[in-house]
Amino acid sequence: MGTMRILDSTGDTVVQWSELDDRAVLEASRAFDAQRKLRRMAFARLKGAAPTESVKISSFDPSAEEIIFVRPIVGG
Repeated sequence: MGTMRILDSTGDTVVQWSELDDRAVLEASRAFDAQRKLRRMAFARLKGAAPTESVKISSFDPSAEEIIFVRPIVGG
């Protein structure tokens, strides 16, 4: 089962899916696309990776164990 966590001003929204459930994968993919349109950044923990290891992704990966969306941080 995969989990997407969307961290924003409303709190922590969770979206879950199973790779075997086409409808859940489609809904998670749509939620991913909606966040990307808002210019949020996605980081994924892939199967078999250490709990502290994640990679930045730009497209939905239904095999990811966890995807976390965050707002970009502006420095300067």
